Amino acid sequence: MGGGKLLSSRIGFALAVLILLIAAALRLWDLTTLPPGLNNEEIRDIRITESVRAGRIEAFYNLSPLGSEGGREGLYHVILATVSTVSGGGLIGYRILSVMANLLALAFVYAVGMRLYGPLAGVTAMALLAVGFWPILVSREISRETFLPLLVSAVLLALAKALPVYQQHRESGTMPYAALALLLGLGFYIHPANFLITLASMIFIVYMVLSPRHLSRRVLSFTSFALLVLIIIVTPYVISSIRLPALDGAGRVFGGYTIAQRPPLDAILSGVNGLFFAGDTNPTRNLPGRPLVDLVSGVLILIGIITAVRQWRRPRYTLLLITTVILLPVAFLTVDSPNFAAFTPLLPLLALFFGLGVTTLYGSLAVNPRRIMSLGLIALFVFNIVWTVRDLFGAWPRLPETQAVYNSRAGQLAHYLDLTSETIPTVICAPTLSQLRLTNTQLITLMMNRKDSPIRYADCGTGMVFANGGERQQVILSEEGMMDQIHPYLQNWLSYGDVQSSDDLPSDAVIIVDVSQELGKDKIGGFTTTTPISFAPESPGGAQIIYPPVRFGGNISFLGYEPETGGAYQPGGVVTAITYWRVDGPLPPDLRLFTHILSDPAAIISQQDTLSVVSSQLEPRDIFIQISFVDLPDSTPAGQYEMSIGAYQRSDNMRLMVFDDNQPRGSRLFLVGKTITVAAE
Repeated sequence: MGGGKLLSSRIGFALAVLILLIAAALRLWDLTTLPPGLNNEEIRDIRITESVRAGRIEAFYNLSPLGSEGGREGLYHVILATVSTVSGGGLIGYRILSVMANLLALAFVYAVGMRLYGPLAGVTAMALLAVGFWPILVSREISRETFLPLLVSAVLLALAKALPVYQQHRESGTMPYAALALLLGLGFYIHPANFLITLASMIFIVYMVLSPRHLSRRVLSFTSFALLVLIIIVTPYVISSIRLPALDGAGRVFGGYTIAQRPPLDAILSGVNGLFFAGDTNPTRNLPGRPLVDLVSGVLILIGIITAVRQWRRPRYTLLLITTVILLPVAFLTVDSPNFAAFTPLLPLLALFFGLGVTTLYGSLAVNPRRIMSLGLIALFVFNIVWTVRDLFGAWPRLPETQAVYNSRAGQLAHYLDLTSETIPTVICAPTLSQLRLTNTQLITLMMNRKDSPIRYADCGTGMVFANGGERQQVILSEEGMMDQIHPYLQNWLSYGDVQSSDDLPSDAVIIVDVSQELGKDKIGGFTTTTPISFAPESPGGAQIIYPPVRFGGNISFLGYEPETGGAYQPGGVVTAITYWRVDGPLPPDLRLFTHILSDPAAIISQQDTLSVVSSQLEPRDIFIQISFVDLPDSTPAGQYEMSIGAYQRSDNMRLMVFDDNQPRGSRLFLVGKTITVAAE
């Protein structure tokens, strides 16, 4: 049944290169938009990666600060931080490592299949993984699971090269043994599934030592060397596991599965059903109802398994059988079986069984049936390409469930901003940041590939930025239904704009606004005659009444305010102050604005310190509106109260100076047209 007689090595290599190119195209196509965003697990991995970039490197990372439980190994994140530093952040920068690891895994699968069963097995095994839905999707995921196919296939290749899996074996040097030790040792720092990968490797080594074909002293010596290197590499992991037992990987091998949660037989039957019939129902990992492999490929996999079982005494078959049997529990014993993420370490083994099945069936046929089977294999390959492209690039990303779990609104806006933020000033409406859950604003900036885009940020509930004096700009509403959260005063300004509509954009997410006329000449021009202000009475020159604009230190100018138009306030009421400011140069990154209500120039009865824009992102000529809400104490006596405003730096609480031309005039301004009347209760 020699596979080498069924397909020459040269043709096999050429086909492997062609398949690898097809695989690369399927993995790189629409890499920025497929998946349509980031799921919660990917976000956790990215946040760990950013902590690595900040210098915090650990064997295990505690997930509690990220809103999850348990720990997570850190080597993947160290590698991702290194690669993304070179490739840049954003979806491309974070995903490219997974793509490269998956393509390398395909090459290793081909090498293992060719070494064990011949070129035909290697090519067909590689082809199955190249065009499968989940193998392509996992190659785009930002997760440790993307390394598992590479780890398993590389370990298989190292074992096949180091040990005499054939009757005639040419002894190699130390390279395969060193590679085996490095792979198994470093695998512990990547994923807890490596416990079972290492166990399978040790069982196979013991099998080879005890088998009738005696290993030479050289092989035994190199094997002992590999074990020693493995122990040295794993020692820090063991020490960390003893020190942090709640975070170590031993307790996470099966993802917390217990018999009480789901009977093993039920989990196994569901897993088999997911492989060949029903598929994984989780939209994070699959188009619900789509099996892991098509039925014809499933039959060929079964033929390969039967062939290996019948030849179990021969090491090249035993290697696959032992590894598969040991890894089966991690794939099938899951609470949510079938779980394609849990199947990931089995992907190279399923592909190799497929290649073995093809080789077995092909070798048993005469010449003419072989030609028919060759055409059938080509048709099966094309069918899987069409099937996968239709589902992966068409039906799956359009599912509402997929868009929800991948935060697709943020993903679509990030892609849109990558295309537009360099050509039009952009303001992102950013709600308050959360420590455990990233807001859509944070997700948008996280997913963007253009990290140097000049983007302004405002909370849009109490603040708004108009770039370049109100000239044409786009306002991004990062959260669904965010327009309802915007203050009516700011909604009026946005009503001058046009809401953009496109199949590639969420509805009511992008507004193009140009208010240069309304803002500059009408509103701010009117302030120069309708909003009197005065310098503080303690300032040099006293309380002189003037009109805006007034320059402050720190490259900021006060442009005016909305005068008081309401009636009397009740004690305990809220006074709203709406002020306009212009940026004249780089602002202090810790800038804050204060609003004081005073019973006399020296007595503050209430105050509000705030800033609803990100000052470090503002550019010269930008104008921003600040809406401040100042609570009146319940004990406020009836009477007339003044309002003063100013700015300071939060780091040292030093107020910015007010200037009249170039003369300092104190550190605050009084809004003469904003007298607050409090009525008697």
